[in-house]
Amino acid sequence: MRNTYFMFKILRQRILITLAFALSFLCSVAQNAVVKGVISDDAGDPVENVVVRGTDFDRQTISDEHGHFTITVPAGREIKLFFQHLSHKDTLLTFNLKAQETLRVNVLMHTIGERLEAVNIQGATTTGYVQVNPKLTFQLPSPTGGMESLIKMLPGTSSTNELSSQYNVRGGNFDENLVFVNGIQIYRPFLVRNAQQEGMSFINSDLTGSVMFSAGGFDAKYGDKMSSVLDVLYKEPTQFGGSISASLLGATAHAEGKVKNFSFLIGARFKSNAYLLKSMETHGNYKPRFFDTQFLLKWDLTPKLSVSLLGNVSYNYYLFQPDSISTKYGSVGTSEMLRAFYEGQEVDRYQNYLGGLTFQYKPDERNQYRLILSSYYAKESETYDILAQYWLNEIHMGGDGETEIGDALGYGSYLEHARNHLTSVVSAANLEGTHKLPRNKLEWGVKAQNEYIRDHITEWIMIDSSGYTLPYIPTTPGEIVMPGDPARILDFGEDNFLKTSNTLNTWRFTGYVQDTWKIDSDTLNRFTLVGGLRLHYWTYSPKEVTVSPRLAFLYKPRWKQKWTFSLRTGLYYQPAFYREMRLPDGSLNHDIRSQRSVQIVAGSEYLFKLWRRPFKFTAEAYYKYLDRLITYNVNNVQIVYSGVNNATGYAAGIDLRLSGEFVRGLESWFR
Repeated sequence: MRNTYFMFKILRQRILITLAFALSFLCSVAQNAVVKGVISDDAGDPVENVVVRGTDFDRQTISDEHGHFTITVPAGREIKLFFQHLSHKDTLLTFNLKAQETLRVNVLMHTIGERLEAVNIQGATTTGYVQVNPKLTFQLPSPTGGMESLIKMLPGTSSTNELSSQYNVRGGNFDENLVFVNGIQIYRPFLVRNAQQEGMSFINSDLTGSVMFSAGGFDAKYGDKMSSVLDVLYKEPTQFGGSISASLLGATAHAEGKVKNFSFLIGARFKSNAYLLKSMETHGNYKPRFFDTQFLLKWDLTPKLSVSLLGNVSYNYYLFQPDSISTKYGSVGTSEMLRAFYEGQEVDRYQNYLGGLTFQYKPDERNQYRLILSSYYAKESETYDILAQYWLNEIHMGGDGETEIGDALGYGSYLEHARNHLTSVVSAANLEGTHKLPRNKLEWGVKAQNEYIRDHITEWIMIDSSGYTLPYIPTTPGEIVMPGDPARILDFGEDNFLKTSNTLNTWRFTGYVQDTWKIDSDTLNRFTLVGGLRLHYWTYSPKEVTVSPRLAFLYKPRWKQKWTFSLRTGLYYQPAFYREMRLPDGSLNHDIRSQRSVQIVAGSEYLFKLWRRPFKFTAEAYYKYLDRLITYNVNNVQIVYSGVNNATGYAAGIDLRLSGEFVRGLESWFR
């Protein structure tokens, strides 16, 4: 009896424990809900291998080959589901479900690179804008890194220097490209001569959320340049996160997060390309150090009003102590060798600071206003004294088949000296508005900008070669040098001597208005028409007021194939900045006029599936007539302008690009 009693007691305990677990499980199920559905792309095809996860609860799933997914979520409160796929834009959806509720949804994920009317990225509504995936910068090996390494691979762009982040677009130079970060214009350094001095790109890939690029024919809402526009938006964090990376060329780190109505992005970068510079043709001691830190802070003061602060502090230091160089050049029959040995050093410093305060007011879903107050400060110095002694020899083939160094063709020395210092401050106030009407969208903006530049230049070259010396200063008043005398009276000339000081303090006033009409047919076609007008006035040239009309037409037939056609045209002015107006003798040209370009761009896009993966073919034909051009010389990355409008020209061509997942999960392209 006693054994039976104990067995009954143990059995009763086990039944109670089982009931408790069952009750706990039923209560847990009762507090949950289910979200299920289908994920498709812009072409209506299912997307597999999409990661679906909660942002504030620890559950996730993956869509199957038919795009189907099912996930259990907490009930009775607001939850967010994050949909992520490498070749599609990240999507975030918000739900608030009741207990035991099952919700069926159809999720649309936009293919990276396609322009859709349902997506509004900085108001770009026509083809001709390429959306670049910032994540690809981490998969692309590049000595410069940054977003520009991807831009250089887009149609219409080129670069002749892998150490530089600068790029040329359809016949233009570095100064013809617009770059915006969160609506604030970014400027190139003034005094940089060589790519190894340049440092890092302003754009921090760790902080980048979206990137738009146009190689020409862009809208009136963007500024006054003749080649391209790069429009970058930094991320808006939804949760805490961060990253750290390091290599032989430097290190990066960033942190992000959101607390209630406050979000932050902070990034720091350090770069030293001394490891690469060891392979340069000129041997010596290279000590470059580049550092910057950026942050973006945002406060949602009310549901309708928000304020954000973008900041950047950059310090670049470049020390170069050359030692020697030995190089050969010439043809098979005649070749020569140049050898040089150096003394001295070059020390360059570039300090840049940027602050931008943005107020955004959105009274309703149709209207939005934005006020941007920004200031850019740069302090640059370039100092060097380098003495070189060189020998130029013939090279000929010896009897044993080995090359031999022959007699000297020339020898001598030269001394380069520079003490250049530049300070620039560019401050701007920009007010913009967007109004969504039933069949069109109206955008407008006005901007006032002050530019203060103080420039002190002292640089010269002393050449002492066999047979002559530059410069030669007579020691005796009235001394006459006979023709053929080795000592010829020559001054430095524009390439040998420059000493000047300039101070510039001017204002620019710009404005634009742009309207986008969407004309939808119930039968076959879909049309979008974008028209805009841009004005510019500069107090330095009070007689010149530029007016730039621009027009873009988009035709999207409702065929089974996903085709899009566009035609863009407009008048583009590029008012001179400080370097364009500086004459070879260092003075400023007060009669300088804006460079001008008439552009016509015809393009098409075709979206298709190959191997059940998304692909895109893009083609653009362009023609640009250019006049009132300011001629220039390029040495590495330094542009030296003539300071006068003395040329005309044109640029024409066809750009083709095929992009897609040639390797699953990795975007690639041919151009």
